[in-house]
Amino acid sequence: MGQTLSYLRLVKLLNSAPNHTLQKELVLTALETDESSLNKVISEVNSFSNLISLNEDTLCLSEKVDLLDDMSIFKRVSGSGRIAILDKIDSTNSFMMQNAKNIASGDVVIAELQENGRGSRGGKWYSSFGKQLTLSLCYVFDSIDKIQGLSVGIGVAVAQSIERFGFEDILLKWPNDIYRGHKKLGGILIESVPYQKKFKVIIGVGINVYNDQFKDLDREYACMFDNHIDSFKRNDLAAALINNIKKTCYEFSCGNTKMILEAFKARDELLGKNINVETVSGTYTGRAAGIDAKGALLLAVEDKLISLNTGHITYNLPDDEK
Repeated sequence: MGQTLSYLRLVKLLNSAPNHTLQKELVLTALETDESSLNKVISEVNSFSNLISLNEDTLCLSEKVDLLDDMSIFKRVSGSGRIAILDKIDSTNSFMMQNAKNIASGDVVIAELQENGRGSRGGKWYSSFGKQLTLSLCYVFDSIDKIQGLSVGIGVAVAQSIERFGFEDILLKWPNDIYRGHKKLGGILIESVPYQKKFKVIIGVGINVYNDQFKDLDREYACMFDNHIDSFKRNDLAAALINNIKKTCYEFSCGNTKMILEAFKARDELLGKNINVETVSGTYTGRAAGIDAKGALLLAVEDKLISLNTGHITYNLPDDEK
């Protein structure tokens, strides 16, 4: 008694109960809490998920939650590094950047609920409880030059991780978006901080695993599954992602990027499309022509082929498709 009750303890308890239902008195006893604290946690959960109902003296989950398990993930991950699963956080990348002094290469932070996820160019990454996979991984590079094109390489790592589960329609939109078909499935955010003449690179990945209703999102999105399936767990995807991201970072640190960049070309969502690329030096309009040997975007502009290292992409659609 006296300890703050975590919402995740309550969800885990109901998640493992028959029909995801328990008598309130049993819940109070199991969690060693009082009714006031329990009601506060129920309200907290329902503020972001509408997951728990209280009917007379019975608590029930509206659906089973695919919860993350740090040990299940850790035992399948290669190499060094710690894995922390946080109940609730503003942003996994922000957390790692703020605690950069205390994290080591290979460390991973995963959030069950990310309330203020960040995308590229200051955009917001929308996520809700138990529906997405949002994680950040730290990898130390000895030179900032080694991370040129890394977002392309991480895109390949993410695509290959998802494809392990039978998906054949995963595409990559340069420089940091994951698409299923022609709708956004996930995104990548890479940041860095100097560290003892080296660089700690924080690699954030967000993936829509299960179908969800984003009330603040004004565009269509893709997910891996419409509903939970018994043959898949988010733990499985997390382990695959961590291993593939670590492997990709190692290859980039050694300068072995050719095969990774070639793998991107087979999944290039932009190839052949008319696009606009907004950069700090201006906006370029042309036809996407793949990537170069360093992962930069190639853009055919009139009779020239130019290379762009960064930029925001919009599609240059014909008038009848706008």
